[in-house]
Amino acid sequence: MLNTQPKSFRKEGYCLFEEVLTSQEIETIRNELDKAIANLPKKQIIYKDGVDKEVDARPEYMVEPHPKNAFWLDVCRHPRVLDTVESLLGPDLILIMSHLIVKVPEDGLPVAWHQDNTYWHSVDGTDVVTVWLAIDDTDVSNGCMQVIPCTHEGYPEMEKVETGKDDLLGLTVEVTAEMLAAAVPLEMKAGSLSVHDSFVLHGSEANTSGRRRAAYTMRYANANTVTIDTKEHWVPVYLVRGQGGADEKQYVDARPGRTVPVTPS
Repeated sequence: MLNTQPKSFRKEGYCLFEEVLTSQEIETIRNELDKAIANLPKKQIIYKDGVDKEVDARPEYMVEPHPKNAFWLDVCRHPRVLDTVESLLGPDLILIMSHLIVKVPEDGLPVAWHQDNTYWHSVDGTDVVTVWLAIDDTDVSNGCMQVIPCTHEGYPEMEKVETGKDDLLGLTVEVTAEMLAAAVPLEMKAGSLSVHDSFVLHGSEANTSGRRRAAYTMRYANANTVTIDTKEHWVPVYLVRGQGGADEKQYVDARPGRTVPVTPS
């Protein structure tokens, strides 16, 4: 059964929040996304198969737009988005990463089963979540995200293996038939969002439909229980709500109402 109850997040490892942003807000986000896609370079450097690689630019690889563009930073610190995160992690929140993942019609790359946290060498702690904001309507036919509930229990760091396929990460983890049977597709209307624990297993199929599937993933952590090595972290860490804990001086103060400088690429 699909979990829509924040009180069950710790057990299930994910929670769906419906219609968090309005249709007008989503239309504004789509317009900005269209501009970003139109301005993609011919080549991009991405982390794939365990190393940095230069690949042909694709809209699945639009990583870390928030330090470069104030629009995306404002989405990350939208009050209703932060309300959902606070309901799960508490009031003291830092933004550590973001990623626009756009699967084009008929050719959108799959994302193999994986955990988020095990890719982040600079992050120490388990109170970390990914917010997955649906920019387009998303369902099984256009490659919606799927989660395997409860697989974050005990915070296992599963071994990565190469997929040998054309997919977003190039790596995956071993998933049993029992795990696959428990997978839940997160079908959402645009403006809804899901939040998943950084250790829960999740992934998505290719988009072979005639419709685009666009999402914005935003990564947040509890400022009191998670430590970020800011010297090793590849983007600034932003304090977006509450207090920053012992490392507050290392974070950019981006709490709502503050003007934050950005560095266009």
